[in-house]
Amino acid sequence: MTPECGKIIVCMNTSSENRFEKPSIIQALISGFNTIANKPYLILLPIVLDLFLWFGPAWRVDAYFGPWIQNLSNLPGLNSTDYSEIIKETQALWHQILENFNLAFSLKTLPIGVPSLMASKPPFLNPLGHPITFSLETGSQVIGIWFLFLLIGYFLGSLYFNNIYEQVIQTPLENNRKTIFRTFSHSIQIHLLLGIILILLSIPFLLLFAIVTMISPTISQFMLFMLGIIALWVLIPLIFTPHGIFLYKQNLIPAMMTSISVVRTSMAKSSWFVLLSALLIQGMNMLWQTPNVDNWFLFIGILGHAFIVTAVIAASFYYFIDATRFTQTVMNNKSKSD
Repeated sequence: MTPECGKIIVCMNTSSENRFEKPSIIQALISGFNTIANKPYLILLPIVLDLFLWFGPAWRVDAYFGPWIQNLSNLPGLNSTDYSEIIKETQALWHQILENFNLAFSLKTLPIGVPSLMASKPPFLNPLGHPITFSLETGSQVIGIWFLFLLIGYFLGSLYFNNIYEQVIQTPLENNRKTIFRTFSHSIQIHLLLGIILILLSIPFLLLFAIVTMISPTISQFMLFMLGIIALWVLIPLIFTPHGIFLYKQNLIPAMMTSISVVRTSMAKSSWFVLLSALLIQGMNMLWQTPNVDNWFLFIGILGHAFIVTAVIAASFYYFIDATRFTQTVMNNKSKSD
């Protein structure tokens, strides 16, 4: 049965059949890994993206942003000798970031996007030598190429998630094609919403962080740690928003509310699922990233990374179906008791 828009429904799932139980983390992971093992073509998009970032053309932005960083010391209030050491360290840090940044990394979009191992590896080098490199020197070039990469990343991410989703719940091919373009628009909406929230929160924080850094770098590090805790506290309830969009054909806001409701009802289980998934992916990434970028053995890491991450994403769909079923049961029981 095809899910209806904006409604939480009970769907078939191999990981818990017809019993209304608390979602099983282990069973969801097993179902996810079995799905990818039976349908290995699902890992093709992450592999293709990583091969493109490894061997394809690269786009540098240091020629455009470099002068901005260099002129940082000329800003009013920062040209004093009291801040010269801090400014030099900041400039060195940003120059290092820019020297190792490829604008094509924007093809990896979050939360709906194709995962990539190479996005965390140094660019501009591969076993064949140095890739073709384009240096962007104007703002229009940087914004134009960045916007194009984002659109491609959104579309590929929607296609990637849709390919996984249709193996969890079988739907007609016509509906799957409609889902790709529908979720493409929702993917853009999610990123716009997250971008607005990030900008609104980051402006006052960056101003406060700059002031605190000048007073005490130790306190500023503690602020970054606390910011990470707050970000996790805000984002974890929203982590299943893409799943509501794909599985239940919900719009962005209803999908966010569904995710919050599911996580709130099964907070302990959901938190453990997110934690174990992150540990599994990051733990295996330490192995996959061992070879240098000029070593052919890195291709094995690309294959392993694509399989593990895709399996975990598939497992998250299975988990979310069970967690949604459990949430619906709890809500129904509460309404009956009332």
